[in-house]
This record gives sequence, structure tokens and C-alpha cells, in this order.
Amino acid sequence: MRARPCGGPADLDGDRVIALVLRLSGPAILGISAHALQMLVNAWFVADLGAAAIATIAIAYPVTLLVAALGYGAGIAAASQVARALGAGDRDRADEAASLGFWLCLPAGGAVTAAILADTPAWLGLLGADAPLAAAATPYTALATIGTALMLVMIVGGFVVRAQGHARLSGAIMIGSFGLNILLDWILIRLCGLGTAGAGWAAIGAQAAGAAAYGLHFVRARGPDRIRFRRPGGGRIRPGLLPEALRLAVPATGSSLLAAFAMALFVEAAAPYGDAAVAAQGLALRLILVAALPLLGMMAGAQTVLGHAAGAGRDDRLDQTFRFVTAASLAYGVVVGGLMFTLAEPLTALFAQDAETAREGARATAAFAVAFAPVGLQLTAATLFQAIGAPRRAAAVSLAAQGLALIPPLLILPRLFGYDGVLASRIAAEFFADGLGLALMLAWLSGAGTRRAGGAAPVEGGEAMEMPPAHEAAHQRA
Repeated sequence: MRARPCGGPADLDGDRVIALVLRLSGPAILGISAHALQMLVNAWFVADLGAAAIATIAIAYPVTLLVAALGYGAGIAAASQVARALGAGDRDRADEAASLGFWLCLPAGGAVTAAILADTPAWLGLLGADAPLAAAATPYTALATIGTALMLVMIVGGFVVRAQGHARLSGAIMIGSFGLNILLDWILIRLCGLGTAGAGWAAIGAQAAGAAAYGLHFVRARGPDRIRFRRPGGGRIRPGLLPEALRLAVPATGSSLLAAFAMALFVEAAAPYGDAAVAAQGLALRLILVAALPLLGMMAGAQTVLGHAAGAGRDDRLDQTFRFVTAASLAYGVVVGGLMFTLAEPLTALFAQDAETAREGARATAAFAVAFAPVGLQLTAATLFQAIGAPRRAAAVSLAAQGLALIPPLLILPRLFGYDGVLASRIAAEFFADGLGLALMLAWLSGAGTRRAGGAAPVEGGEAMEMPPAHEAAHQRA
């Protein structure tokens, strides 16, 4: 194993796979856990403002997700392309892919943000908010949308530096940004009494600081860490990269947008049961998201290792990474899901100020905890296929997990079982997505085994990527 300076990038070719995944995942988990802590502290501050304030945060989330979705899609595509290019030793391609990630999301993110700010109440109305709730939620939603637009730089920048092996940098910026958000929440909500608008201004300040930190890094980086940003056109970014990036980014962005639509259906389905039901959904979803954040951190680290191994044609490292991540994520889901199911009442009581919201929140949290237990299957499948450049399979899992599997039961079950049907819809959708992820991963493993035995794993014509020859062996397993 090659020596490297303390704090330098991980050795993606030489380090042992499990240690490498943990090294790359650790800072991401810490950074994302800082986000989890910020969300919990924010929920605690907002809970003191009453159920209407909690409902405001819940109804605004799908709107801000419309902007964030662009960053996640572009970031996932950039990370996959950058990691595979570096694995193949093609630094020019890595620079172009990183540049393309920012060009894909920043102009579009600015346009979507402008459209939301132009008529925020109308957007909230589309999500099922009545006139009083839309009026109350408009200031926070507008501010949070601006904060999310600034966060696009953090999202794509984080994906790019992790693909380079700089997980510690990404984790440090996330910890700093979300730590600042907690401080600003305390100052603006508690000390200044600005209510939910204070939460929105806190988000803007924190995300601006995080975006500035990434900008400073990219300007000051030298040597192999430097990204030479290119402008589209004029041959600065090779033409084949854009179609490949879109095949990866569009499904990922679509899955996030679908999640926003599914969230809106969730709010609309819960609305007939009162503000307490809507607030309970918001609390339960936030608790589940907090529980999932360490898993998402591990997937962020694993994507870099999987993509680099695919680019280098290292099937052995690809298999080891895949098996470790699958086992670890399943174990985490079962343990944490079981704990949340058992502790649903005391958990929701921490964030609900009235008995009705606490009671409904406990019901929702228990149901979502059951759905959470096997979530590692869908997360591992989506991460694997995004990393190796297999967009069809990545899209199938992501779209099912983020809402496509949720919409049919959400339209049917509440009509039959009332509010219990709303909760059951989430369980049915998650189990379907997990089953689909498992089936696709088993098919991928079967194809790999056939190839090692002398057969040929077929390549789906529409799924094959343009890539350097060094990518071919690993990609044909997709």
C-alpha cells in the first residue's frame, strides 16, 4: 500500500475495500449526521410554535425538493463519471464530467427557484395546501427555496470531491454548514422570535457559507486535486459526456421530483384527518429521514469505490464492495427500524407539543419504521447501478423507491381503510422497491457469474455508455 500524507485523498486503487468504504463513508456519515442533528434541532425549535408551524415546514419540503432534485441528479451523474474516469486514468474526462455536473444543475436550479418565488402560494396550493396554510407557509417556503438553490453548489461539489477521494473535506464542509444552521436557528427563531421565517433565513446563511467553502476549495486546489473547469461548446467538453450524464441524471432527478409529488399526495391524503395528521406525517418522515442519513453517507462513500473499481476493471474490488455494503445496510436497517418501532411514542413526544399530534406521530413513526427495515436493498441497488453506469436499472429502483410504487396504493388504500390506509401505503411501496432492488441485484450477480464461467453477460443496447476501453469489462456486467 502506498504511503500518503495525513488528511490526503484515499488510495482508491490500493486500500483494502472494507477499510476504504469506511474511510470514505465516515466523514460523509458525520456530515450527514450533522444534517440530521440540524433537522432535529430545527424540529424542536419549530415545535414550540405549534402544529401550524410544523405543518408549514412539512408542506414546504416538497417545494424545496423541486430545486434540490436538480443537484442530486447532476451530482450523482458527475460522481459516477468522475470516479470511473479517474479509475481509468483519464483526468481530462474527469475535469469535463465535474464541470458538466455544475452546468447541468445551476442554470436550471436558478430558473426553477425564480418560478417558485414568482408565485409561491400557487405552488403550495398545487401540493394540497388550503388558502390559510398557503399564506402562512409562503414566507418560509420562499426563503427555504433560496437556501436550497445555494445548496446546489454544496450538493454537486460534495459528489465531485468524494469521487476524488476527498471524503474528509466534504464531511468538514457539511458539519460546518449544518452546525452554523443550528446556531442561526437558535438566534433567529428563539432569540429574535422570527418564527418559521427565521428558519428560512438560517438556511440561507448556512448554505451560502457551505457554497463559499466549496468555491474556495476549487479555486485554491492544485496538483491532482485541481478541477480544470470547462465551458460547454467549442470542444471544451466532449460531446459524448452529455448524453451519458443525462442518462444518469434524469432518472435521479426524476426520482426526486417524483418524491416531491408523492409527498404532496401524502399531505393531501392526510389533510382530511386534520392538522394533527399532517403534522404527524411531517414528524414521522423527518425521523425516518434522520435514521436514513447514516445509510446515505455510507452509500456516498461506496459509490466512489464502486465507480472507481468499475472504471479500473477491478471486478474483485467491485464484488467485495457490493457484498459488504449490502450486508451492512441490511443490518443497520433492521436494528434501527426495530428501535424506532419500539420507541415510537417517546420519540414523537420529544417534538410534539399536543397529545393528538404525539399520538398520531407515534402511529406514523411505527408504520414507517416497519417499512425502513429492508431499505438497504433499494439503496444498495440504486448506488451500484449509478456507480457502474447502468442507468436503466438505477432508474427502475430509484423511481420505484421515490414514489412510483407509492402512488397506486396511496390512491386506493385510504379509500378503503382511512388514515390506516395512508400509513399502509408507505409500507407497501417500500417493500415493493426493496423487492425490485433485490431482483435486479440477483440478476446482475447471475450475469457476473456466467461471465466468469466463460459466458457473456448481455449488454442492453440503450444502457451502454460511451467510455474508455478500460471501462468495458466492468460495464458489460451491468
